[in-house]
Amino acid sequence: MGVSAAKQVPSNKSKMLMAVSQANTMATLGKGQVAFYHQHGFDVDVCAAKGDGVDSVIGEGADFFDTNFIRDLSPFVDIKTTWYLYKFFRNRKPDVIQLMTLKPGILGAIAGRMAGVPLIVRHKWGNMRESNYRGIKRVLLFLADKMSNRLAHRVVAICHKLKDSEVNAGAVDEDKVVVYGSGSSNGLDLNRFKKTPQQIQKGKEIRNKFTIMQDATVLGTVMRVNVEKGICELVEAFCTLAEKMPKLRLIIVGGYDIRNLPPEDVVRTIEQHPRIHSAGFVENIEDYYAAMDIFVMPSYREGFCKSNIEASGMELPVVSTKIIGCSESVSDGESGLLVPPRDSIALAEAIEKVIKDKNLARRLGQDGRKRVEREFDQNLVWHNQLRDICSLLKAREIEPPVEPEEISGSTCPLCAK
Repeated sequence: MGVSAAKQVPSNKSKMLMAVSQANTMATLGKGQVAFYHQHGFDVDVCAAKGDGVDSVIGEGADFFDTNFIRDLSPFVDIKTTWYLYKFFRNRKPDVIQLMTLKPGILGAIAGRMAGVPLIVRHKWGNMRESNYRGIKRVLLFLADKMSNRLAHRVVAICHKLKDSEVNAGAVDEDKVVVYGSGSSNGLDLNRFKKTPQQIQKGKEIRNKFTIMQDATVLGTVMRVNVEKGICELVEAFCTLAEKMPKLRLIIVGGYDIRNLPPEDVVRTIEQHPRIHSAGFVENIEDYYAAMDIFVMPSYREGFCKSNIEASGMELPVVSTKIIGCSESVSDGESGLLVPPRDSIALAEAIEKVIKDKNLARRLGQDGRKRVEREFDQNLVWHNQLRDICSLLKAREIEPPVEPEEISGSTCPLCAK
């Protein structure tokens, strides 16, 4: 544990600390938040395990601190990390800490209370009752998760159905948990994920890269390639449809998740099928959306599924599943079609329906874009969060950098500065 490029310059600004398991998570799912809060009167520290994403976090204006958040249960390491966080919080004296992902949420809430941090905000991005853990490990993690919800002053659920699930299970008090707007961890950058002539051209270049004809119908997905993302059902549905649609192609964006690899036969099909194209991890993800005609996300469980709204931002019709998260990132019949999870037949039927009905595909794409503009504008999500944090600071007699009453929609007085 240590400091990476931390300036540690004295400041009169309000002090915020963000804790997340991996720096890359902050650089992707939380991209832009550090810069936003820095612009809006906060000095920002980020605690995470270093790796890809550190330069991005520092580039947005944060002081970065390498912190050993390991994924698995490890009592000795977890106690050591909690003690480190306690001393760190005592030294840095943040006005507010935002805890994202599971381990920082649990350990950070304990350390924050011990250190007397005025405001602890815990972000819930998933449902512990749908986790992969089994037996005593599952029970212990659920109890720790519930305890951290109690220790936090505010719990932010990533979507409304997750909030309802947590409240109904007794995992969090209803008066403590909120959802910002229509949900999501970070909203959507409407300028980045936008169907422009330049973006359409980049999509054509991606097709050329994979030797895909411009008149082909391209299905696409963006995922950590594992069983729970529904990759088995997607491959099976594609193979079924490909037998009768010779111009059908599939682009898979994302690397394999070694913790939950698909069966060997599915991996073999992905690697060997002449019309399936595996792109691996890419940073210019919007270019790949531009190469697709239909976006497919057949996941078994999600917190929200940001890739669905990214696809809608690019005016793609979406086929996804009726689960927590996906059923809010996709409006069934408005921005896409929802099918039961683990059902390759229903998935193939929905995809075929969108392929054959061009008017439906066009309407789902256009209405999906309107929906993300209306409900998931990144600036709207960020300002909702800023208003809540400033209100909670003010209630604790800590002067916020901007008066919550002056924050309206997706703007505030500091935006003009």
